Amino acid sequence: MEILALLSNRDDIVIPRIKEALSRFTVYPLKTLEEVEDLYSNIPLNLLLIDTVSHGLPAVSAFLNRLEKDMVVLITPGVMDESERRQLPDSVYDCVAIDSVLTRLPKIVEHALERQRFQNELRLLKQTKDNIEPLVQSYQHRSNDMFSSQGEASQGRLIKERVIINFAKMLTANFDMRKLFDHFMDSVMEIARVSKMSVMLREETGFYVKTHYGLDSYIADNFILPRDSALAGWLTKTGRIVSKPVAFTDSISINIKNEMDLLQCTYSFPLTYKGKLIGIFNIDDKITAEPLHRDELEIIYVLCNYLAAAVKDINLYHEMWSQKEFTKNILSSMNSGVIAIDAKGKITVFNRRASEILGISADSVIGNGLAVLPDSLSSVLYETMTRGTSYSRHEVSIPSSGIPLGVNSYRLMDKNQNSSGAGIVFSDLSDSKKLEMQSRRADNLKAVNDLLAKIAHEVRNPLTSIQTYTQLLNDKLGDDELNKFYISTVSESITRLDNLIDKLVTFSSSQDYNLEEIDVNDFVFDTASYITANIPATYRLSKKLAAQSFSINVDRKQFIKAVYYLVLNILDRTEDDSSIEISASLAPGSCNLAEITIRYDGEKYNGNNNQDLLKPILEIDHLGTELNVPISHKVIEGHGGKLDIRREGDVHVFCIVLPLAEQAKNVVMKGGRSLGRERENPYN
Repeated sequence: MEILALLSNRDDIVIPRIKEALSRFTVYPLKTLEEVEDLYSNIPLNLLLIDTVSHGLPAVSAFLNRLEKDMVVLITPGVMDESERRQLPDSVYDCVAIDSVLTRLPKIVEHALERQRFQNELRLLKQTKDNIEPLVQSYQHRSNDMFSSQGEASQGRLIKERVIINFAKMLTANFDMRKLFDHFMDSVMEIARVSKMSVMLREETGFYVKTHYGLDSYIADNFILPRDSALAGWLTKTGRIVSKPVAFTDSISINIKNEMDLLQCTYSFPLTYKGKLIGIFNIDDKITAEPLHRDELEIIYVLCNYLAAAVKDINLYHEMWSQKEFTKNILSSMNSGVIAIDAKGKITVFNRRASEILGISADSVIGNGLAVLPDSLSSVLYETMTRGTSYSRHEVSIPSSGIPLGVNSYRLMDKNQNSSGAGIVFSDLSDSKKLEMQSRRADNLKAVNDLLAKIAHEVRNPLTSIQTYTQLLNDKLGDDELNKFYISTVSESITRLDNLIDKLVTFSSSQDYNLEEIDVNDFVFDTASYITANIPATYRLSKKLAAQSFSINVDRKQFIKAVYYLVLNILDRTEDDSSIEISASLAPGSCNLAEITIRYDGEKYNGNNNQDLLKPILEIDHLGTELNVPISHKVIEGHGGKLDIRREGDVHVFCIVLPLAEQAKNVVMKGGRSLGRERENPYN
């Protein structure tokens, strides 16, 4: 990765233009020459860009003369003539006028970096040649008895060529650890034909073998060299090559020999990065059993230093990549939309949820300006970036779809606390708005129900007095037929009004159910008796008891009323001579549910949808009759049951499904309580 530095203090003009032109590179903006010198002394700097307006050539000339050739590109206010160019130091590669930075600077930087790469390769080849030449000469001298002079020269050239090729491959292995190890070991093998070698890297608990040649596989897979071992401690302390001890002067040398015996090696090389031991390279003697020459050891030592730097670079690359993927995965899995822009107003982050909410693909947005976003969001981003305005729980809407959004915005700052962009996190408020509306409707309905209950209570009190006085008048004026007609009409009206009030109270109020365990056949018998006493004699009511005994957990009085109201609905929908049957049984296919059914025939009309009978009170036209089924439905659900309305051929069916008593005890019912009361008279 090439590193570029920019010396300029013009944040308003030069720095933004150069960053835009060199967006593919890492550019460090520096304001003083001292910062440049400090950076140059700590990290390998590939190219330096100097703004000659903010830092004139006379002020930086001494520093330019110390730099290597072709390391500097000057940013000038205008185009330099040839005479001025010839007077520049050798470290200056080229000059670019500020007006042509966007068009010319990227090409000039590419050419300058390419030139540096070429010069580095030439320098590397020369260094490799200088290091290997003594090794080749020594090898040729030792093999003089086996090869002719022509064969010696040919063998020497072959060794040098192979080492150079493998060494170049190692340096160009791009972030592939396995490929790096392979090229490194190939290079070592060309330098010295060793019988065994292994590369160990440091982890949290110790040093582990990452790659090996000729080493026992079991040892390679299972051996762990502790971080505080004698061998690791010696390499950390000295930073030198360790040769397996043959004489023992202390316990440390004994431990080092034992550890190297386990690793089947004669020499161990430190892999050091910035003074820290990050790994160990181990090799055994040559396959010819000859010891390694000093020059060979030195070359391998140098290669180990390059290997350590390459390993750290690859680990850093993969760590950065993992962090990037981790951040990407978090953004993609968020339930909120996220959008971020840089200092130039270009969109850099646009996650999956943002795409879903706005209906815009990320590919069509990333890298573009704010104009591609809805105005309501682009204005929030722009104000946050330029003015530092932070929005919290700010509500906007998308004009095209009308979707309400809740927006939070944040200003992004660089290390110098300058604005480097802005970001927003937003959520679709459609569902929460609907819930809020439903909550308000529920609150309003509750208020209406409470009002109905209070009105019914206030109306019932005077009705009781009127009913009482009507009965007294009937006793005193019983001989007058006209008076008796008036009194009976008033009495019937009062009774109907009282029944309606009773229904309104039941429907609108939260009921406290006094639950008790009742045998289902007893319940059917009591219900049939109550209904028979309260419906016209022209209707034929029959009952069918369950074949086996089981119990249900109900409020006897309220549940009998629920069944009675269903029968009242049937009376309103059938002829006078219709038959009605009430039966009980276990629900088909279930051993823990009871089923109470009311079957009838002779219906005068068929509704389009039986579920219309369960419609809410606000859609009811005739309270006297159409409240019957909704009230029954409410009572049944309050007992943890379910009401089903269906048709079986010519027969119409109300089907009540309830849990048996032992299951009903575990059902949580709104407003219900079990008091374990004794059986009471259901007709009160």
